[in-house]
Amino acid sequence: MKMYELLSKVLSKNEWGIFFKGEPMEGFPTQDGMRVYRVNEVSSDKLFDAIEQESILMENECQTSEEQEEGQTRNR
Repeated sequence: MKMYELLSKVLSKNEWGIFFKGEPMEGFPTQDGMRVYRVNEVSSDKLFDAIEQESILMENECQTSEEQEEGQTRNR
């Protein structure tokens, strides 16, 4: 099971959500000049895309690190 599938299952099972830390509430003006607020939630698609991108970056970093270590071992 992929990490984002597991995360999705946990979030759904517990009825949890993830919101934007920098702007957790989003305001919308109404006709009477007041504002209506809602939680500025991160969509699951954005969350999963971000997890997948970070996973790829981490894999690439690990692979680069391993290749550098092999190169140093050969040079000894």
